[in-house]
Amino acid sequence: MQKNIPEVELKSRGVKLRIMCSRSWKETFSEGMSVEVKRDKEGCYGSWHTAAIVESVGYDKFLVEYQKLKTVNGSQFLKEEVDASCIRPCPPEIQSFHQFEHLDRVDAWLNDGWWEGHIKEVLGGLKYIVCLTTTEEELVFEHSMLRPRQEWVKEKWFTAREFDKTRSSSDMTLKSKELKIRIKCSGRTSKPKFSKGMRVEVRSDEEGYQGSWYTAVIVDSIGEHKFLVEYLTLRTEDESEPLKEKADVSDIRPCPPVIQRIDRFKMLEEVDAWYNEGWWVGLICKILDGLKYMVYFWTTNEELVFDHFTLRPHQEWIDGKWVIAFMKKSKLQVKSKLNLKRQNGGVASHTNFCVGAKVEVRSDEEGYQGSWYPATIVRPLGNGKYLLQYQTLETDDETDLLTEEVDAIFIRPSPLVIQQADQFRPLDEVDAWHDGGWWAGQVCKVLIGSNYTVYFRTANEILEFQHSDLRPRQNWLDGEWIAAKRV
Repeated sequence: MQKNIPEVELKSRGVKLRIMCSRSWKETFSEGMSVEVKRDKEGCYGSWHTAAIVESVGYDKFLVEYQKLKTVNGSQFLKEEVDASCIRPCPPEIQSFHQFEHLDRVDAWLNDGWWEGHIKEVLGGLKYIVCLTTTEEELVFEHSMLRPRQEWVKEKWFTAREFDKTRSSSDMTLKSKELKIRIKCSGRTSKPKFSKGMRVEVRSDEEGYQGSWYTAVIVDSIGEHKFLVEYLTLRTEDESEPLKEKADVSDIRPCPPVIQRIDRFKMLEEVDAWYNEGWWVGLICKILDGLKYMVYFWTTNEELVFDHFTLRPHQEWIDGKWVIAFMKKSKLQVKSKLNLKRQNGGVASHTNFCVGAKVEVRSDEEGYQGSWYPATIVRPLGNGKYLLQYQTLETDDETDLLTEEVDAIFIRPSPLVIQQADQFRPLDEVDAWHDGGWWAGQVCKVLIGSNYTVYFRTANEILEFQHSDLRPRQNWLDGEWIAAKRV
């Protein structure tokens, strides 16, 4: 019969165990050692970033200095305290001389870090479509931007194939059960449950406010698809009390998680800007001094200046989870710099553009026909040509907005801002905001929650858009804007 161990001895043993674990971490990671750190914030979500151990902080934390990520002002590399469980040694380099194959597990170099994924499709010219694990985004990578996946298990490195072979059948069974549960919970049919007193964000579709989101509290449910909400920043006309109104469930979402943006926003990054007591989605079109930015709003064709702390990274509520804007799936991939193949032809434009005028520029490159990109006239060059600067396209080195010479026949004034208060209808001709430009399309189907599917003839694709990302099509003919006919 075993003797009862005193509680004091149990505690002392617990201390000894903790000290042993602390020593093992310190033995694994020493000062100055190059490691990889897994980040789950600031839009990184599961990516691994190279860093160096600066010092240990407590028994299970380390201060690390990243080798690629920098501080807000960009003057030095970012340092932060990291839990030991998010650190691993740098994997041994494996030279992959052969092509990757379909479903091979790889790490892809993106945004100064390694992202886990698998080969979705093998393309020509040593290029691949990779499906990223954490975001389910499908992107194209060159062979040199990929490395074979390796797993750090029990202080040893295993290739992905070796790791898969070592799994027992019981582990595989458990994993398959977990996968079924995860798929079942994350299906498209699931809807967020809004309870009384819950803080949410409500989308406005009023004229002039399309696409903006306002913080509110659920007051009560009204039937199956509507709620009575009370806004936290909007008041009644006499400003005597907070505004209350009925809102459809499709216009309500949970409040997005707070992302503390330590580093500066980048050119053309999609953000939410705090303006007129609500959040408005826009693009960073210029980085100014003093932690300020110029933000372009495509719904109103305006540019406004905002402080760093009045912006937040844009997130979207998709299939019951929050997705960072740059992680969204995109079938139409637009280049950062368009090699616009323009041919002389068509009706010559008689429009004269003054310096600073807001215009749109047409692309005739294969795969981009029918797309228009907002720009500003820098100066006329004579012979019907203008030097202009794009508002949503940047230079190859990503340091500034793209400037180029363009013939007047490819330029038109910015269309009149027409806010479509009512729903679009099937077959309506529209322009859809996609990857920094307006693409000519046609509404196929009206979906629940002010969403639509839009057909693009030039790309022969159908994509889904929110109401605020569409505008009625207008054509510039003989110096006038003419509404496109419904076909």
